Amino acid sequence: QGGQDVEQRARAKHGWNNAITNSVVKGTISYFDRDGKMTGQSAITLYRKYPDKLRVEIGSGGTVTVSGFDQTSAWRAGSARVSEEEARDIRQWLRLWPDRLFITRAAGAPYREGGRHLEHHKPPAPGRAPEILAQPVVSEVVQIEDTIGPQSGNSARDKRRISYHINGQESTVSTARWLEPDDPRRSAEDFSAPMMEVRVEFARWQQVGGVLWPFEVTHWLGGKVDFRIDVLEVKFNQPMPDTLFHGR
Repeated sequence: QGGQDVEQRARAKHGWNNAITNSVVKGTISYFDRDGKMTGQSAITLYRKYPDKLRVEIGSGGTVTVSGFDQTSAWRAGSARVSEEEARDIRQWLRLWPDRLFITRAAGAPYREGGRHLEHHKPPAPGRAPEILAQPVVSEVVQIEDTIGPQSGNSARDKRRISYHINGQESTVSTARWLEPDDPRRSAEDFSAPMMEVRVEFARWQQVGGVLWPFEVTHWLGGKVDFRIDVLEVKFNQPMPDTLFHGR
């Protein structure tokens, strides 16, 4: 592997390179309550222009909700303004994908390696108990400082220290984890602030145009699954004007 570090090995395994400038992901999103019961399902399309431009379209029953981030501000179509909590939730769509590790490091984000991690059970699927593994999964842990958006006055930027777990045998990104303040106005570096753990699990890998991509993305909040995205189609380097990311 020519002396590559953990992120570089994962980048090579995923087939990621700097010539990839955007992506379009289409699929379905299923929502779950705290007991693991599905509460709804919608179609979802995410447009991302790297590093931080975003448009999300979620449709159900003939109604489509459109929101996004123009690299400065979060917005929701039809709304004059969005709350701090809504803006935080919109920006978080950028962090739900393994390529975020490669994009943020390429942009110069602080990066460090945290050694090996042994996992003895799989996290529970909705409505099921955790599965004990016959053999523990060995992961290499890397941590990166992920910042979205500019400084706004004296308020803290949207900065999270994200830990990515890289499968030790396959060099694929298996999970992303970080702490999310309950109050979106509090900094994630304020350790007196109440926080919940976010965990994003990647599975069902497929090759798309030479890029290894997860076709199942499961999102945990506070130890419970709250939604799962089942990907149907991924495209890279599509025509994507900047106006697509402006809500007004």
